[in-house]
Amino acid sequence: MFFSLLYTLLAGLVLVLPVLLYLRNPYLVQDVRYCLSVLQLALSLNRCKRRNPCYTILDRFLDLVSKHPHKPFLYFEGSCFTYIQADRESNKAAWALRNRVRSGDTVAVFMGNEPQFVWLWLGLSKLGCTAALLNTNIRSKSLVHCFSCCDAKVLLVGADLQGAVVEVLPTLQSLGVQVLVLGVDCAVEGLHSLTGSLSESSDQPVPVDLRSKITLKSPALYIYTSGTTGIYSKKNFLFSI
Repeated sequence: MFFSLLYTLLAGLVLVLPVLLYLRNPYLVQDVRYCLSVLQLALSLNRCKRRNPCYTILDRFLDLVSKHPHKPFLYFEGSCFTYIQADRESNKAAWALRNRVRSGDTVAVFMGNEPQFVWLWLGLSKLGCTAALLNTNIRSKSLVHCFSCCDAKVLLVGADLQGAVVEVLPTLQSLGVQVLVLGVDCAVEGLHSLTGSLSESSDQPVPVDLRSKITLKSPALYIYTSGTTGIYSKKNFLFSI
């Protein structure tokens, strides 16, 4: 009789305890799930840190290219680009810029939302360079200020923004900035077209040793908005995804 009563009490306690825990901590399940996800991310990041060379967002992209080459990667105005297409286009961008930049350089990208924007960013990453993504609304002194902040050596300009760059071209030249225009041939002295180099470039893989000196502390992106500047390291950018 005693043991029967004891078992009943224990069974009741087992049934009531979760209810009491829920009433006392209504978000306990969510908190546990969050802690487990953070722990999983921390373990993954630690594995990335121990790899030599380090594992970056570019490596993640290349892994997905190998795993899902024909899976859609980017949709733009009715067009679909697969992972393998994105990889090849970014290879062409990297080869076109290969003799114009060095690993560790910062390259400013001043162009609107279009697939070429993504190909250039990935291509620069394959060369071990940092992309500074400029706000297309900035002009004059604000545009020049961006270069003094990130110490960019090269400026990639969309054809529709060529006029904004011409306004500050003398200042950019005094800073030693090389200006490359995409989409059109240039008739302005001091501006150089990248269109021919892109169309003639190989789409074969870029040597990994070009980015061998990149670490998780290396800058991944400079992002300029209307009033703030975000600076992401390889570590923070990888962790955020």
